[in-house]
Amino acid sequence: MRISPPATRFILIGTQQGENVGAAARAMKTMGFTDLALVSPHDPKVLHRHKVIQRASGAKDILENANVFNSLEEATHDRNVVCGTGMPFDMYQKRAERVYVEPRVLFDKLANDERLDDKQLRIALIFGSEQKGMEESDMDKCNVMLGIPTNPAFGSLNLAAAVQLIAYDWRMALGGHDTYGNIC
Repeated sequence: MRISPPATRFILIGTQQGENVGAAARAMKTMGFTDLALVSPHDPKVLHRHKVIQRASGAKDILENANVFNSLEEATHDRNVVCGTGMPFDMYQKRAERVYVEPRVLFDKLANDERLDDKQLRIALIFGSEQKGMEESDMDKCNVMLGIPTNPAFGSLNLAAAVQLIAYDWRMALGGHDTYGNIC
C-alpha cells in the first residue's frame, strides 16, 4: 500500500454555490489532497470570495493553488485515470444506463496494482454541479463512473460530502495516514 498519494486532482464542474467549493477544499485537505480544479464555475471569481474562504476553514491554500479551466478536456489532459462520480439512478431525470463501480473497489485495485507507481498514476476525480450532477457528455469522457452506495429512495449527497467520501476512500486505499492517539 502507498502512503504518499499519486497525482490526484479533484475536479468540480459548473459549481453553482461557492460555499461548496470551500467545503470541498476543506474535505480534500483533511484527507491530504491538494489539487483542486474548477471547470466553468458559475462565479468565475469564486476562489476569492470571502464566504468561500471562510467555508474552507483552514484550507485557504487549496483555494489559492486551485486552477480554473474552460473545459473538462483541459482539466484532465494530463490524467491517465479519469473517474466521474454520480448516482447510479437519478431521482429527477432519465439517464443513460451506465455501469457504476463502488469507489473502494476501484481504489483498492489501483492502489495495489504493482504495474503503476506513484509517478505513473495520475487520477482525476470528477464531480458535477449541485443541481444536475455530471452531464452525459462529461460522463462519456470518463474511464469509469464511481457510484457511492446511498439510499435508493434518496441518494442525493451535498457536493462537499461526496468529495469527503471519495477522498476518504481513496486515502484509505492508499494506506491511510500515520495514526495518532488511540485510533484502532
